[in-house]
Amino acid sequence: MQDWTGKYRPNDLENVIGNSEAISKLRSWAETWNNGIPKKNRAVILIGEPGIGKTTSAHAVAREYGWQVVELNASDSRNANAIKSIAGLGAMWDTFTDSGEFTSSKEGGRKLIILDEADNVFGKEDRGGIKAMGELITNTMQPVILIVNDFYSLKRRSSIISNKALQIQYRKPQPASIAKLLREIAHKEGVDVSPDAVRAISKRCEGDIRGAVNDLQSLVEGKEKLTEKDVLALGGRDQKSTIFQGMAKVFRTNNCRVSRDALMELDEDPNYTILWIDENIPVSYSLSGDRMRAYEAVSKADVYLGRVQRRQYYGLWKYSSAMMSAGVSLSKSREYRGFVRYQFPSWLTNMSRSKGIREVRNSIGSKLGKLMHTSREQALQDQLPYFKLLFNSDREFCLQMTEKLSLGEYEVGFLMDEKPDSNHVKNVFDDISKKKQSSVKARNKQKDDGDDDEDNDMTQENVGDEKIKPDVPEPTKQKNLFDF
Repeated sequence: MQDWTGKYRPNDLENVIGNSEAISKLRSWAETWNNGIPKKNRAVILIGEPGIGKTTSAHAVAREYGWQVVELNASDSRNANAIKSIAGLGAMWDTFTDSGEFTSSKEGGRKLIILDEADNVFGKEDRGGIKAMGELITNTMQPVILIVNDFYSLKRRSSIISNKALQIQYRKPQPASIAKLLREIAHKEGVDVSPDAVRAISKRCEGDIRGAVNDLQSLVEGKEKLTEKDVLALGGRDQKSTIFQGMAKVFRTNNCRVSRDALMELDEDPNYTILWIDENIPVSYSLSGDRMRAYEAVSKADVYLGRVQRRQYYGLWKYSSAMMSAGVSLSKSREYRGFVRYQFPSWLTNMSRSKGIREVRNSIGSKLGKLMHTSREQALQDQLPYFKLLFNSDREFCLQMTEKLSLGEYEVGFLMDEKPDSNHVKNVFDDISKKKQSSVKARNKQKDDGDDDEDNDMTQENVGDEKIKPDVPEPTKQKNLFDF
C-alpha cells in the first residue's frame, strides 16, 4: 500500500492545512524572488514541531512556483563540503538541471534549496556545516529554506543565520482542520470511517498531521469499517512532555506524585534534568529558606547520581529522581504564582560554547605531540604554553610552524587569541603564500641563470675551430685499497 502522507501531499500552499498566517508570509517571501534576487532575506527559516507541515509547505511552494528542488535532510551529511558542493554551487551561481548540468537561471528557472533539520548539525561528520549554511544564505543566488524544530539551538550556534534569514513560526493545527483532511482522504480511498473515529484520531495526534494520516492508514488496513472504539483501543499517542512543562509542575505543585510523574514523562537522563532544576531554583523560589531547602534536596539527588556513576547500579536513579522532584516541590513554604521564564542550564551553554575551542586545542596538542614525539596530554600540559609564547613573539617561527604542522585558521586563531576570520590570522596565511611565491620565483630565476651560464661556457669552449678543454686537474690514481 502506498504511503498516504506522500500520496496526499499538497501541490500548492492553498491546500496546506492550518498556519494561514505562516503560509501567507511564505508566499510573500516567494513572490520577492519573482522580481529578482532580494536584497534582504534571501533565505527563510520554518520553525515548529515535527509533523505540522513545514516540509510540506517547502515542497508546496516549489510546486506552486515551478521551482526545482535540491534537498539535504537528516540522512545526508551536512558538513561544509556537502553543503557547498550539493547546495552551495547551485545556489550561489545559477541553477542546474536534473542531470546535474549547470545552466543559466533564464534557461533552467529557479532552484529551491531545502535544508531539513538544519538545527541538528553535530559531530565530526557535519563539521563546518553551520558556517557553510551562514555563507550559503548570505551569498545565495537561489531561494533557500531552512527547516528547524529548535530555532534557539540554531540561533545560539550562529547569529548570522538568524539575522540574515526571515523566520516563520508554525503552530499546531486545530483538530477540526485535521479532521477535515482525514475525511477527504477516507472519501478518496473509499473507506468507511465514522465521524467519531475521525474526531478521535484528530485529538489523539495532538497537532501532528503526519501522525494522524499514518494512524488512519494503519487503522483502516484490513477493516471494512473504522469506528471510534477501534481508535480508542490504541490508547493515547505517546507524547514527550517538554522540559518547560516538567519544570512548571515540579516548582508549582505540592503533590509528590504529580512532581515525580512530571519527571518520568520527560524521559530524560537524571544527570540532564538535575541541571535544569539547579538552574531554575533561584527564578522559581524567592524566599531564601525555600531556596536553601531546595538546594539541599538537589545535593542529595546529586549524591545518589554519584553513586550510580561509581557503582554502575542504576536502581539508585529512583532515589535521585525522588529528591529532585518531590524533595524540591516540598521544600517551598508557600505557593508561588505568576509567569516564570525557565532558563536553559548555563553549565550546558558554557560547555557548548567551549566545545569548539576544546576541539581546536586538542587538535593542536595532537599535532604538537606528534612533532615532539610525546602524547597529546603531555604536549598540552608542558609544551603548549611555551609554543604559544614563541608563536606570538617570533614571526618566522609562527610562519614555519603554521606550514609544518598544517595549522588551520581556527588553530592559528587559538594560538594568537584572535578570531579565525580576523586580519591577524589572515595575514599569517597571506605571508605564507607570499613566501611560497617568492621561493618559486627565486628557484625559477636560479634555473634560468644556470641555463645562461651553460650557454656561455659552450660558446667560450668553441673559439674558432679549436676546442678548448676546461682547466680541470686530472684525478690521481689510487695505488691500493687503503691509500686515501
